Amino acid sequence: MIDSSCHCVLMSTLITGGTGFIGAEIARMLVASDEDVHVAHRSGNLGRLEGIADRVQLHQFDLSVPGSASALLSEVAPDRLFHFGAILTAPGEDDPQALLQANAVGFIEIIEAARLAGTRQMIFASSIGTYGRDTGGGIINDLTLQRPGSVYGVTKVLGENLGAYYRQKYGLDFRGLRYPSIVGPGVTTWSVAQYTSWMIEKPALGEPFDVWVPPEAVVAVLHYQDAARAAIELSDASSDAVRSINYLVDGVQPTPTAGELADVVRSRIPDAEINFSAPADAIAGSVRIDDSAARDEWGWRPSFDTEGMVDAVIAEATGS
Repeated sequence: MIDSSCHCVLMSTLITGGTGFIGAEIARMLVASDEDVHVAHRSGNLGRLEGIADRVQLHQFDLSVPGSASALLSEVAPDRLFHFGAILTAPGEDDPQALLQANAVGFIEIIEAARLAGTRQMIFASSIGTYGRDTGGGIINDLTLQRPGSVYGVTKVLGENLGAYYRQKYGLDFRGLRYPSIVGPGVTTWSVAQYTSWMIEKPALGEPFDVWVPPEAVVAVLHYQDAARAAIELSDASSDAVRSINYLVDGVQPTPTAGELADVVRSRIPDAEINFSAPADAIAGSVRIDDSAARDEWGWRPSFDTEGMVDAVIAEATGS
């Protein structure tokens, strides 16, 4: 895109899943930097783009439809692609074939379409769902064996490895982020880790919340604005710094337990009704992260600690 006011070429960026939790925040941050931003979305729900929808170029797009990704990349020919469009774990387990069509077949099409379009860089939203069996119940890092227990995790492993291959074979600057549980208001899709957002948001709205894990459970968490910033910072990192290619990123460390998170919420909302009813053996899914590769190689640091994260979700949920 040519900016006639300065006679310079602006970098064009395409975000798939750009009306989603993290994608819309990436769009918001890039618009603030006056970039040429294209947002691809499947549904007509533009709520998360409120205030910037007229400052981005919108494209209807369905990753599940063969040819949709090719047409999109051919039309936009972006310099940079943030691929954050995907079917998530819970709906994927309800319909594994639909998830495979979008997250596997659709990924294969979009990365090849990006190569053919001359896209310089691709940032991929992966997940700690790429881990599963054989983590030993301890701390996972970027070298921990990936044996996912969900079809969602299987497709994310595919994306990570095919992206690394395209980086080696074709020179596409592919970089991936393995996100933990993302915390923020307004999430509607259930997942095992989703209590981390709803435990804050429901009491903020005056609603009781029943937690389906015991107080000792640990799930790594990252505020959604930090998640968006991590994607942009990874994109901006120098090529020499990016050695691991696919990176875990974590929020505050040590990760708070579910009980500790509840205590912070109660300190802000004294009448919060948060109930734990899960048996102690439900703690088997606890996950802690070692994201030292991201911290050492390109300087990743979260902005939100636990208290700041809770305060931000309460403020946004209540409009205060």
